[in-house]
Amino acid sequence: MPRCRPAILFALLFALSPAFADDGIAERLAACAACHGALGEGMQGAEYVPHLAGKPAGYLFEQLAGFRDGRRVNASMTWLVQFADDAWLREIATYYAALPPRTHAADAGAAQLTPERRERAERLVREGDREHGVPACSACHGPDLAGLEPGIPATLGLPADYVVAQFGHWRNGSRRAREPDCMREVALALSPQDIRAVATWLSQQSNADGIRPAPAGAFVPPARCGALDAEAAP
Repeated sequence: MPRCRPAILFALLFALSPAFADDGIAERLAACAACHGALGEGMQGAEYVPHLAGKPAGYLFEQLAGFRDGRRVNASMTWLVQFADDAWLREIATYYAALPPRTHAADAGAAQLTPERRERAERLVREGDREHGVPACSACHGPDLAGLEPGIPATLGLPADYVVAQFGHWRNGSRRAREPDCMREVALALSPQDIRAVATWLSQQSNADGIRPAPAGAFVPPARCGALDAEAAP
């Protein structure tokens, strides 16, 4: 995270408090903008930082709460939200969810795929791998991969290294979601080669039309997932 120096985070800590002056929420989220972009659109060269704009508020709240409560591990994020209450985390989540979704592919570079690996990635995204118990990415994240309310995010345009790192966290248990934790099961079923191929393919995709997450109930994922439990919504 080239722009996320500890000194910068320290200087911006007070801006992340809802008690900081009477400025608008954008000013109070300067610490977030330092890594995720002024409008949550991501940052050039930030290989391990996702974009936030336009993702479901329920999903964003769960991630913030996860950093605070130890279900996700990132020292900078935990430091920033460790004393935040649910009301403030929901306000942050609602703010970023209302912003226009990211429309372009990842800013951070990713290796090119061979024709065989690209075909394999596209098959996993669109069809899954029934033999290994892997559902299609699109079965949960939507046919346009723009996500599903209230708790499944868009996957388009995420930096490949970030996606690979998250699969690693699911595999080793340092990232946990509400049970049943569907992504942990997927991460354990995929090979490292398949994870890298899918991550690279996703990083090269764009959401040119700015499609937002599908409304809750617009489609039914193939398995029950804790991310879609009613209590996950803010």
